[in-house]
Amino acid sequence: MFLWEASLTDQFPFIIVCDGFDFVHDLVLYLYRNNLQKYIEIYIQKVNPGRIPAVVGGLLDVDCSEDIENLIMVVRGQFSTDELVAEVENGNRLKLLLLWLESRSHEGCEEPATHSALAKICIDSSSPEHFLRENAYYSSLVVCQYCEKRDPHLACLAWERGQCDLELIEVCNENSLFKSQVHYLVHRKDPELWAQDLEETSPSRRQLVDQLVQTALSETQDPEEVSVTVKAFMTADLPNELIELLEKTVLHTSVFSEHRNLQNLLILTAVKADHTRVMEYISHLDNCDAPAIASIAVSSALYEEAFVIFRKFDMNASAIWVRVLIEHMGNLDRAYEFAERCNAPAVWSQLARAQLQKDLVKEAIDSYIRADDPSSYLEVAEAASLSLA
Repeated sequence: MFLWEASLTDQFPFIIVCDGFDFVHDLVLYLYRNNLQKYIEIYIQKVNPGRIPAVVGGLLDVDCSEDIENLIMVVRGQFSTDELVAEVENGNRLKLLLLWLESRSHEGCEEPATHSALAKICIDSSSPEHFLRENAYYSSLVVCQYCEKRDPHLACLAWERGQCDLELIEVCNENSLFKSQVHYLVHRKDPELWAQDLEETSPSRRQLVDQLVQTALSETQDPEEVSVTVKAFMTADLPNELIELLEKTVLHTSVFSEHRNLQNLLILTAVKADHTRVMEYISHLDNCDAPAIASIAVSSALYEEAFVIFRKFDMNASAIWVRVLIEHMGNLDRAYEFAERCNAPAVWSQLARAQLQKDLVKEAIDSYIRADDPSSYLEVAEAASLSLA
């Protein structure tokens, strides 16, 4: 109090005492109100640069923004950027630091506090998306806490840049940002993260599936992203949802429309989960593994579907298709029509044996002749004798 009232011509004793006893705020108010601003600059340049945050706080209390900008630009020495940012944030004047922050950035400063403050200024300005995606130095935690209530979309960008998986998912769920969430899951390519979000107890699972089917996979060109996503649905045992996803990816125009494995998976998933769709897929898809799928269709009692595969993919060199018609469908007329169309010896032989078993001796003889197959002549002779008896 004595030095306060002494009206000293030299303010150094007063400055030293206030600095030593942490009366910096009172010091700044006294010097400013007595038009002794030059001593404020002397204090932070020569006595204690580390107290610049407290000095700025005091100047903000007297609404002296111009002096603040000038002081910050001339300070040389160590001080806490976090404390400085906190002081100007408390006064809602963060933009006062813009020139100083930009100069530090241009000088190559990689301090998170500097870049986090720049991020906050961008968020309060316009078009912060590029900065949030590309800047490698800001703290995702600090920036997300700042913008979660202002704009959850921007918080997602910051969490995504930092690969803060759980925090991003929490923000998306709280704000129903399912499109952003599935885009992140697709690009992240993390099976464990997918498993968590596709759990049966997850309240957002249906919304995620809908968004994924509508947009996410149709926009990617990365095979690995598609592969990880598809495997996640298989692991979660979601066959019907997987069919929805594959339909959008394979049946509609995309870079994966002709992808062989995806076509196979779509048909095989339908074989297991929804037989009614199999015929449609077989009719539309042209790059699947026809022999393997036909065999699975037969073992699943989808005989018409198997027959269509044999016919569509011109699998006439194999006699399997005629066995389907004869043994599983019991339709010798269709088997005969198909044998005529492909005119393969193995097929005629299969048909002849079936006709002989049905006592269609004349038809069997004709089929054996067309097959050029005399191997069953004894059976044919015996059957002919019985038919004439």
